[in-house]
Amino acid sequence: MFWLVAALLVVLCMAVLLQPLLRAAPPVRDADAVPPGEVYRDQLHELDGDLRRGTLDASLRHAAQDELGRRLLDDGAASPSGDANAPQQDAGAGRSPALASLLLAAIPSAAILLYLQLGNPVALWRSGDVGPMAQDGMGHELSNAQVEGLVNQLAQRLRMQPDDAEGWYMLGRSYAAMERPADAAAAYAKAVELVPDEAALRADYADVLASVNGGSLQGPAQAQIERALALDPEQPKALALAASVAMERGDKAQAVAHWEHLYRLLPPQSQTAARIAANLAEARGETPLSAKAATGASVSGRVVMSGKAPRKPAPDETVFIYARPVDGSRMPLAVLRRQVRDLPLAFTLDDSLAMSAGHRLSSQQSVTLEARVSASGNAVSQPGDLIGKAGPVHVGASSIDISIDSLVPPHESKQ
Repeated sequence: MFWLVAALLVVLCMAVLLQPLLRAAPPVRDADAVPPGEVYRDQLHELDGDLRRGTLDASLRHAAQDELGRRLLDDGAASPSGDANAPQQDAGAGRSPALASLLLAAIPSAAILLYLQLGNPVALWRSGDVGPMAQDGMGHELSNAQVEGLVNQLAQRLRMQPDDAEGWYMLGRSYAAMERPADAAAAYAKAVELVPDEAALRADYADVLASVNGGSLQGPAQAQIERALALDPEQPKALALAASVAMERGDKAQAVAHWEHLYRLLPPQSQTAARIAANLAEARGETPLSAKAATGASVSGRVVMSGKAPRKPAPDETVFIYARPVDGSRMPLAVLRRQVRDLPLAFTLDDSLAMSAGHRLSSQQSVTLEARVSASGNAVSQPGDLIGKAGPVHVGASSIDISIDSLVPPHESKQ
């Protein structure tokens, strides 16, 4: 809609500007020419003089006057303006197709370039727009190309305007949505440097640092979480991450304290509040993990290697199968590791395969599933890895098919 309105405004502007340049020039008369009306009056005066002097009788005088009238009418009809006494027009006010062509090429181009430099084109894209097209291979490819183009334009603008904190934050979010955690971390670092006292920004930065660190919130990510809570003790994402850090190091009491604090800040009927309540119940031992698994907190299906895969992997290459949240943190909820020789493979992901005690499959309603073949065996994806995706699917779903059929793009660095 934005581009449609912009195009209509450009068309309207060009129509107003070009109309005078393309209008036909009016006829031009010689400034020294005597108007036919004056010649007619002079000749009538001569006929009247001849009549008074007796050199012309009345019948001949009327015949001559009629002849003059016909000649005057003929002169008026031959004039393109239809007015023998029309005022003289400016000889320079005519068609100018060269200037019109120049304006037609320059003005729309200048408008687009100015918007790309001064505007915010990436704001027109939402990461959710890509999801519905993922089911269609061609649509997914086109969407990725468009998104990458917009993000690259933003990155280029920030190289010329490095003090734009909001731009760096948006670039970090865009890279995170594109699953490029290393690039996202660099962009967030610039934003934090420019706006060091924004708690929410530091919480997002910590989440990305965890992805770069293989899913662990220890180290640099923990430092950002602690700084965020020092700035705002009620920052929701920082509280949730702090609880996960506590569970990683086995401090259930501290994790419960953070979750209880967060639960009091959330709307009671929200999905997030339900997940926090489940985490609290598990940490307190009110609902055993086995009981949660028995209620359907798992997803299962089958992974196959597509015959359309861009390359044929070696039998000893590593296969990672993992579930991720549909939104929020990109840290996997559950991970299963096998080898290519095991394919096709039946799999089940549940809380027993969680990477973090505070980040489990049972805390989600829906997840996305991915299977990746890694020649290096690295938990972080590398260019040349093969990948297949499915979802979003509801937790508890079974018979999910994942076909490994595409290549990780060279610019991506995924977990």
